[in-house]
Amino acid sequence: MKSHAPFDPRRRRIGASVVLAVAALVGVLPAGAVGAGDWLVSAALQKQLRREVSVVWSGNPLRRALEGLSRTQSVAVLIDRRVDPDQKIDLKLDRVPLATALDDVAASRELGVSVVSAVAYFGPPRVAAQIRTLAALLTEEARRLPPAVTRKFLLPKRMAWDDFATPAALLSRLADENRLTLQGIDRVPHDLWAGADLPPLPLVERLTLIAIQFDLTFEISPDGRTVRLVSVPAEVALVRSYPGGSNPQTTAKNYAEHLPGTEVKVAGRQVYVKGLLEDHERITSLNRPSQRPVRPPGGDVGKIRIDKMSFDSIPVGKVLEHLARQLKLELKIDRRALEQAGVSLEQRVSVDVKNVTVDELLLEVIKNCPLRYVRRGNVVEVGPAQ
Repeated sequence: MKSHAPFDPRRRRIGASVVLAVAALVGVLPAGAVGAGDWLVSAALQKQLRREVSVVWSGNPLRRALEGLSRTQSVAVLIDRRVDPDQKIDLKLDRVPLATALDDVAASRELGVSVVSAVAYFGPPRVAAQIRTLAALLTEEARRLPPAVTRKFLLPKRMAWDDFATPAALLSRLADENRLTLQGIDRVPHDLWAGADLPPLPLVERLTLIAIQFDLTFEISPDGRTVRLVSVPAEVALVRSYPGGSNPQTTAKNYAEHLPGTEVKVAGRQVYVKGLLEDHERITSLNRPSQRPVRPPGGDVGKIRIDKMSFDSIPVGKVLEHLARQLKLELKIDRRALEQAGVSLEQRVSVDVKNVTVDELLLEVIKNCPLRYVRRGNVVEVGPAQ
């Protein structure tokens, strides 16, 4: 029996007609931006994830729906073997960023989604939350190896396989191609997968995308010649340190408020954070110097211009709170009204603006959310859109 596995969205299925209910996909792909295999990668992919799309699906099989979105947007998609690709999806999205659309598709089927380099992986929420951090941990491990070996694990290469491929054979092939000894292959049960064509990915990510579907990861030997398949640890987290500034305790408190679920500690002038890769990326966004506004003499907030600001997939509520602190605004959020209207401040937004006023920035932040704001001087009131 064929498993619910990764797919090649451009592969023509024998005996099956593809019927897509994608009403409109807003935004034209930039000429010459596609990567190998017609998949967008790197900066072109990030730009595409911010572009608006509109979709209408009514009773579409999940695989068919994602195939259409993947093909039209040139974004590679991989479905975990544990996900039923034939489950029906009913969803209507009107002009939302592609990243939000992917999140909404996953949420509608109680799945998780995570973009691993250039692949949108759909799987169990727990696994989707861990996969990028697992790949980052392995990347750090590979970087501690001799340079020639490091290059082997981190050099991006394409990978493709045909229908009825077995995951054990795919892992063995990767090992053979890179002259590695693979241990623990007996932990991968027999399975048959649908064909797939992936964009260029480092070896650590190619191995991870296959192994994770069996709750496995791998360890690299000190000489870099052997990889051993092991169970995913109970706790998956990265520990990184950040300058504490003039008041490390205040910095640590700020991180803890923005990143629930992380462990934050102060040692000397450094702040140590233990969390997922996404948590560390949010810290980078919060600390980005270009996000500091330029306040003109007199303190008139309406005349402030922000030289540059960018956030990538951060909950809108966290963005508004961060702006309020940076701009010394009094933020009043009508949380009761938002709850009654069914509006969540956890909706993720991405912003990339230059030389804007405070009002222009606020409008950019909430433009894809069912929110409205009113600013009176330094007071900003936020509630549900009417």
